[in-house]
This record gives sequence, C-alpha cells and structure tokens, in this order.
Amino acid sequence: MRVPDEFLALLRDRINLLDVISEHVRLKRSGRSYVGLCPFHAERSPSFHVHPAKGYYHCFGCGAGGNAITFVMEMEQLPFVEAVRRLAEQARLPFPNEWLQDEQGEGSERSERLRALDLAAKFYNHIVMNHDAGTQGLTYLLGRNLSKKIIMDYQLGYAPQGEQTLVDFLQKRQISRETLLETNLAVERSGLLRDRFRHRVMYPIWDFQGRVVGFGARSLGGEEPKYLNTAETPLFQKGRLLYGFHRARRAIRKSGMTLLAEGYMDVLALHQAGVENAVAALGTALTPEQAVFLKRVADDVILLYDGDEAGQRAAARNLPILRQAGLNVRVARLPSGIDPDEYLKTRDASAFRVEVLETAVSGLLFELQFLTRSHPNHLTSDRLAYLKDAESILARDESAVEREEALTYLAETYQSPIEALREDVLRLRRALETKGKRIQVMPLSSVSQAAPVKRLPLMHEVAADQLLLRMLNDRSMALRIAEEFQGEFPLPEQSALQAYLLSYYGTHTEADAAAFLSSLDDPSAVNYAAALLSKAPDVQEGKDEEAAVRDYLQCLERYRVSLEIEQLENQLKASFARGNLEAMRAAEEELKRLRGQLA
Repeated sequence: MRVPDEFLALLRDRINLLDVISEHVRLKRSGRSYVGLCPFHAERSPSFHVHPAKGYYHCFGCGAGGNAITFVMEMEQLPFVEAVRRLAEQARLPFPNEWLQDEQGEGSERSERLRALDLAAKFYNHIVMNHDAGTQGLTYLLGRNLSKKIIMDYQLGYAPQGEQTLVDFLQKRQISRETLLETNLAVERSGLLRDRFRHRVMYPIWDFQGRVVGFGARSLGGEEPKYLNTAETPLFQKGRLLYGFHRARRAIRKSGMTLLAEGYMDVLALHQAGVENAVAALGTALTPEQAVFLKRVADDVILLYDGDEAGQRAAARNLPILRQAGLNVRVARLPSGIDPDEYLKTRDASAFRVEVLETAVSGLLFELQFLTRSHPNHLTSDRLAYLKDAESILARDESAVEREEALTYLAETYQSPIEALREDVLRLRRALETKGKRIQVMPLSSVSQAAPVKRLPLMHEVAADQLLLRMLNDRSMALRIAEEFQGEFPLPEQSALQAYLLSYYGTHTEADAAAFLSSLDDPSAVNYAAALLSKAPDVQEGKDEEAAVRDYLQCLERYRVSLEIEQLENQLKASFARGNLEAMRAAEEELKRLRGQLA
C-alpha cells in the first residue's frame, strides 16, 4: 500500500532537514543555505549544500541531491517506505504496518537482520544482569570498574555456554534460519544451528544511527581466539564503523574534537568518567574511510592509545591516515604500560583532561619523538643521522605552525642552531617541489567513489533542464510545455522527471516542489530535481521569461527534428543498399521537408 500524500506532507512539516542531515554532516551557514563535506563522496573542500527553507540538498561535487527521505535512503541504504518509517519514528508520528506490506526484498530482509541483532543484544544483557548463568560475565565487567548503569546503557552482556541458547530464543521469536546465519549469530554444524558466541562477554557494536549491527566478544575461559568479532556481513563492516560513535556524536560536535581510543574498554571507561567524545576503531588499524567520516563531524582528533610499544606503533601507523583526511591531529601520552581504562581507575576526568589531553603533542612532534626508536643513540653518536631524517619529515609537512614548533623542539633538544635547521628544511621543500614530489593528499578514489568528471551539457539538454525547472515551480507552465512539445526530452532522467511531474499535476492543483519530491519513490529523479532547484535562480515573470520559454521550446523542437532527420538518413542508406527506389524517394521528400524546418 502506498504511503498517502497527506502523511508525507505531515511528515515534511514535522521533520527538520537540518537536524536529519546534521546527524551525519557538520554544517556551517552560508547565506541562505548550509554547507559541509559531502557524505556521499570523499572531499576536503565542502561542496554539499543544504537548503532547509526549500527542503532539499545538493552536492556540486558528485551531484547527489534530494530531500530528507532520499538522504535517509542513501545514508542507511533503505527502501523508500522504510526511510519514511524511520523519519516518522523520529517525528513521533504513528506509522501503520500495512504501509509496509508491499515492501519486499532487500529492505524487509535488512529489517529482519536488524531485529535479530537487537534481540540478541537484549538477550545477552538480560543474562548478565538478571540470570545466574551470567554471574561470571557480570563479575568480569564489575571487576573492570564498570558500573551497572554503564553495563545497562551500553547493553553489555554475556553469551551462555549452551550450544543453542540464543538460537532457541530467537527462533521462538520468528527469526528465520537464514537470518541467524546471515547475521553471524549462529553457525551451522552437522546440519544444526549452533550459537556462534559461547561463554564470552559481549559488546554490542552499533552503526552510526545507533542500531546494533554486530558484536565483539571476549572469552572468559581461556578459549581462543581471546577476542572474536562478528564476521563481515552486509550490515557489519568494521572498516566503516567506530565503536561508541552513536553516543559520542553530540559531544564531538560540541567540543569540535574526537578522542580516538584503542578499544571498547577505553571508550566505556572514558564515557563513564564523563569524557563523552571518545570512540574507537574496531581494532587498531584505522581505515581511510573512517578518517574521512571523522573529518565530516570535527576538525580535530586526539589519538589516545596505550603507552606501550604496540600502542605507540598503532598511533604512528594511523597518524598519516588521519592527516591525509585533512584532520588536525594530536597525540596524547600515557605512562608506558598504562591504558586509559587503567589510568581512570585512579584519576578522575578533570585530572585526565589536564594531565593527558591538554599535554597532547602535535602529530608532527609525535613523529619526531617516535623516530628516536630508529636511532637509539640519537642524542650522541647517531645525532646527525637522526636530524637528517627529522628534517625530511618536516619538509613533507604542510603545517607551517607545526613545522616551527618542531624546529624549536629539535634546536633545543639537540643543541642545533634553529636557522640552520630551518634552512635545511626549506632546501628540502624546494627540492621536493622541483621534482614534483611534494606530499599529496590521498587519492579520493582510495577512500570512496570520487566525484565523476562530467562533460558540459549540450544546448538542448540545458533547454530541457530550464523547462523542467519551470515545471517544478508552476503547474500551468508544466501543462503548457506538455501541450506545446510532444517529443521526448533529451536525457532519460529528464524524461522520467517530466513524466513524474505530469502525473503529480494530474492529482494536485498547485505546484509544490518540496511536496512533489516527498511523493517520489525514485531517488534518481529526486536527485535530478534537487540539482535543478539548487543550481537555478528563482524564475522571474514577464516578457523576458516568456521569450526564454519560447526559445527553450524551439531548441527542443529543433533537437526533435534533428533526431528524425538522423533516423531518416539511416533509412535512406538502408533503402539504397536494398535498391528500393520508392522508399528512397519517400525518405528524400521527408528529409527535404524536415531540413526546411531547420533552415
């Protein structure tokens, strides 16, 4: 059953496009619109524009565009009705289930998987908080200095030792065998389903919208592996997730800074202590995609990894990934062998901020300090070799402020004249520029699909766009254009949009671009319409406007005639090849007539 237009209109009035998009993109006001980094392709300069008064967004980089519904569809990979339902939940509007009855295929399967994972998280949490079987898991979590409140808030849990405990629980709630396997909650052995996670503390992992999409699990009985994640599934792709982000998002936006920790326990301990802008990658290996996502929500990142060798190497490995995404990176230092979780057992959040966060060093300075591991005698016999390598690092850094800070550090630590160091770095930078080896940002295609290079539109395509823009804003004009031009619009997306508009005006007496966009269950058409609305100035009435419409219609008519001429020329060639003189004469006569129209 189709979602009624009246409901879509009510939903459009209740939801705020800025609020919906700001959950994913950091927006700044720019005149009448808002701009930010596009969430649909990787970029370092914002080209994503949101027009809240008109109810649509458009990216001038990749061409993505639409309204609140299409934004949710694209960001969460949901079909139209599911996206409408999700927005209705946010707006606290009742959404009848019968509107979902026609929703088949991937959308309904996705909902089933999310429901199974949500039920599993609640099951594991219930066991650890309320059941004797979960005593060992609760003892472990409390022993890690986590409160019962944080255990409940983050749905931490325990997977019992039984082979089919979760399977039985979920199958009684109509979760299918296929869903249990696809979500990796169960595995198949000897034709029977078995719980994948057994005798483990369970950490639900959420996507950026706050939905459980997988689990991290720690063994309690010495089983290997010690840590076990959900395998990669369509919902769970650890390189695209950040642990705790759905709860940290607001604090990150407020502070303008993300605290990137090493693991689940670090994030939980930090959030419990009131440091709520902490997140963690799922494993120490950060991906470029995660870095680009962090850039969309805040400019600054502090790396907070363990003080041991492994933690510092992880920081050194992830630092360039973050900087290549355009982030300002600092690195916090903890005592060797101490992680944030252990640190906060003896210090409060205020001390943590003063002693750890406020003393964090720049990414460049951390690189120089980390470089000493390759030069054990950097203060004595290896001093010159160390300084040479350090100057090479400085030469490739693009921040003049950080370079100057690092030069001061090197001069003071190694008793070297700062002017000599500065001259060496300048010489190296000039050499890099001359050889074309100046450090470059990561190619965007390695992060996600880069914006395509577009050809310039042809004249008849521009004319069709201008007519479609007027059709979006004026019902009578739409009907006039349909009457005066009977041919196909040049591009398939233009023809589709024209057909949607004429269908809409068949049941609506007024033009309302926002309402029209909300009624469309076709993201590509919404995208194209949003692009037209975003690029074009308001259409002005008057003689000039009337003349413009006539010119555009004439341009399309000439295009239609030129297509007919091309078809006839092909027919003429075919008739000549067959020796059909009568057909040749007829084609030549029609060609003469059509060419006269273009004269």
